Amino acid sequence: MSRVLSATAFAAAALAFMLPFGVVSSCDGAEVHFTGTELVTFSVPADDAQDVELRGSLERGAGPFALAALIGTALGLVLSILGRPGAGRCAALGVVAMQFSLYAMVLVSDDGDLFVGFWLALASFVVAGLVSPIREVRGRGRARRSVWPPIGYGVAVLFPPIGLVVAGSVALIVWLARAIWRAVHPRRPAY
Repeated sequence: MSRVLSATAFAAAALAFMLPFGVVSSCDGAEVHFTGTELVTFSVPADDAQDVELRGSLERGAGPFALAALIGTALGLVLSILGRPGAGRCAALGVVAMQFSLYAMVLVSDDGDLFVGFWLALASFVVAGLVSPIREVRGRGRARRSVWPPIGYGVAVLFPPIGLVVAGSVALIVWLARAIWRAVHPRRPAY
């Protein structure tokens, strides 16, 4: 059952790349719509001259991560079908690559929206990634061994990218607080 579920999730992730992934826009009116396939092949269409710069930034920023996610999809699908170990690692690669792709999209645009293709691919990677630790926890439970290593594996995959965002947010808040403090309480010149 887990092989079928894992393979189905990887197949859904691969098909999700053909669906609309999202739209990004900039403050000068440029707007680019793209699918996962266009992002992976670095062929995002640009309608106007304004869109060319935004398209280039999007392809350079998010394209490599989308390509890594698609490679993880293909490898994970093959490993799942063959019943070989490693599909969980491919799913982990896909989850992390999709999250970094999202961060890159946010960095290159002023506004945007994510469509069904992105969310379906991310959800498929999560499902495929949960199959391996759940199977491992069940096996360890039956063998009366510690179940914490596979749980740690799941946490390690999901939290580092989120942790980067939280750490960056905390650093920004601390920097702003120091800047405000210095503006309100200027230093006295030393005599």
